[in-house]
Amino acid sequence: MGFEIWHIWLLVAVFLFMIEIFMTSFIAVIIGVGALVTGVGAYIGLSVTQQLFLFAGFTFLSLFIIRPLAKRYIFKAKDFVSKNANALLGQKATVVEIIDPNKLQGRVEVDGDYWKAVSFDGKAISKGQIVTIVSYDSIVLTVK
Repeated sequence: MGFEIWHIWLLVAVFLFMIEIFMTSFIAVIIGVGALVTGVGAYIGLSVTQQLFLFAGFTFLSLFIIRPLAKRYIFKAKDFVSKNANALLGQKATVVEIIDPNKLQGRVEVDGDYWKAVSFDGKAISKGQIVTIVSYDSIVLTVK
């Protein structure tokens, strides 16, 4: 008993599904769906030419069905986590050194870290005030 072509298509599909565990682009799954459907086609006796058309067709179709669904339901925008300085935007901070636009000085404390800060509207902000971080430029936070 040897391998038939449908065995190969199904092995390729399983291999691609396993590869997708390490990738998150859904490209391997898309190609794997094409291989899986083609394996069924080979099992029922389609010619090699028909198998290739079936593979190309289902892979292409999967690209426009599976990937958008995965992006919509698995990679939701609300699951996005900001990293690095972007995570500071919108956070509250406590002014620990008067923010004085005339002297170009001022510091805020955010999560135990101290940052140089400037006022968004160019006004002085007294020590102890709670401010919101609206932007940053390198290591200087802009607050209001």
